[in-house]
This record gives sequence, C-alpha cells and structure tokens, in this order.
Amino acid sequence: MRHVIGLDVGGTTMKGAVMDETGRILDTAVRETGRVGSLEPLLIRMADLVGELRASSAVSIEAVGVGFPGPFDGKKGVSIHSPNLNLHQLDVRTPLATLIGLPLAMENDLRTAAWGEAVFGAGKGLRHLAFISMGTGIGLGSIVHGQLLRGGGGLSGELGHITVPGQTVVCNCGKQGCVETVASATGIVRIARERLTQAMHAIPDEAKMLPLWQRVSGDPQKITAWDVAEAAQLGDPIATAVWREVGEVTGWAISVVLNLFNPQLVVIGGGVSQAGEWLLAPVRESVRKHVMQAGHEKTRIVQSALGADAGMIGAGALALYSKNSLSIRS
Repeated sequence: MRHVIGLDVGGTTMKGAVMDETGRILDTAVRETGRVGSLEPLLIRMADLVGELRASSAVSIEAVGVGFPGPFDGKKGVSIHSPNLNLHQLDVRTPLATLIGLPLAMENDLRTAAWGEAVFGAGKGLRHLAFISMGTGIGLGSIVHGQLLRGGGGLSGELGHITVPGQTVVCNCGKQGCVETVASATGIVRIARERLTQAMHAIPDEAKMLPLWQRVSGDPQKITAWDVAEAAQLGDPIATAVWREVGEVTGWAISVVLNLFNPQLVVIGGGVSQAGEWLLAPVRESVRKHVMQAGHEKTRIVQSALGADAGMIGAGALALYSKNSLSIRS
C-alpha cells in the first residue's frame, strides 16, 4: 500500500493528512499559516507540518502533494500571485522539496480540490468534471478527458472574474461586475448588509421583525453568509431575495462552463456549498434557463463529497500521480 501526505495551504491555516492510495486518511495535523512577509518562514512552517506528520505516522511516506493559494503554475512550481500571502512570481516547489527531502507535487489549491473530487470524491470514475468553489471568492477547477486543465501559464479557472451583465459593483481585482461580487460568501454578505441597512432606515419597525435582523441583533455588520441562508429558509424576504440572486448568478456562470466544456458533472464546494439543496435548487433552475438546451440534459450538479477536506485529499492525490502528467484512466 502506498502512502503520501497531502497539504492544503490557506491564508489563515494549513492542514495536512497522511493518506493511502485509496484516499483513506490515516492522520491529520493543522498549523497556523502565520503572517507571511517573505517566502522562507512560510516554507519552514510547511516543512515542519510535513515533518510532524511523518514523525507521527507508522507508515513510510513516498511523496508529498501541496495545494497552494492563488494563481499557481503547477508545472514550474511557481506562485504567480498569492495576494493573501504577499507572494509574486516565486519558485515555491524547489526550496520546499529541498526542505522536506521527498518527491513533491504542487498545484493551485482550487485545481487540487477538483483533482481530489475527480479521483476520490463525487466525480470518481468520470473523465469530464467541473469543480466550483464558493467561499470568500469563487473559482473553477476543470478535468477534461481525464486531465487537469491548467492553462498555458497556470491561470485557468478564474470563473469569479467573468463580468456578469448588469452587475456594476467593483471587484477586488479592479473590474466591475465580476461573478464573485455576488456569488461568493463576500458577495452574499455585502448585498445582505446593504439591503438590511436600507430596510432599517426605510421601515424600521418592520425591519425588526425580520429573521435576519433578529439573527444579528440589528447589527448588519455581524451578518455572515450562513445567517443569510438560515434567514432565507425562515422566509425572510431580504435574505430570500439575496439567495435568489446568488443562485441566478451562480447558475449563469455554470451555464458558461457547461457550454464551453460540457462536463459530465459539476461539483460545488467551499463554505457556501454547506447550504446544500437550498443553494443547489435555485442554481439548477438558473442553469436550465441560461444553458444551451441541447446536450446538457444529463449533466448533474451536486454538492462536494469531500467537503472541507477536498483540497487536502486532492493534494495527496497529486502526490500519487506524476505531477507533470496528471491523468485519470477510464
């Protein structure tokens, strides 16, 4: 039995797992990512986490896989731009491989999660899959003909930065009307705060009766995406309208993916996906409205099977395959 370590590096925490070739997790560990002013301290923390897992494991580790945040060139091992870690055009794989002393595969964290769902999750056995993560932002990982789609420079999958017709809010990327200004946890919170604040000024007495107002004790700044989902399920008109808009924009974005790549399956992960069918139902309705009708009737849209572990398990799956020729065999 082969054993590897999968490491999922986030802006706040990094988590790792020892896993076998079936995707079974044997041991886990978590560390703070910490403030990153330069690459070296980050590499040391990553190497220390790998060392901790190796030391506590009773099995021999043959390789390590890492999912890294931000646009990443998996073939070269270069972080193109990781704003949360203040990194730009830096070789991460070479010095990290030296520190850990094991074969090392690295990829963008979202594509790593897609790989995990394709190899061990909801898309197991399929050769055409789209994984969409809805968290702080929104992004896409694609498996086409069993191959992980990276793009010419490692920049494929920026679904969150496609401009939605009619949307005008300025995105963090500098453009106006990007998908993730609506279809992300950040977008959900922004819209809900704006609309609850408006209601509190326009109809203060009625606003106090709203489930959303009651969940946050009248403080719009306390609103989370989960508050909006819960309030919508209780019939709150503001939360329901926000959730409907999120489903509409998400479905529109997915219809673009379907028309371009014709995946057999769309897997939705990330924190927002925890809403389950409450999210998937309006998304599917929007997809049916926007996608080209012929040819997509059999495409399923489902919630992530691996949940928050998708990136970590996917990183381990990277380590089980050649880092330069990832391919799922039929």
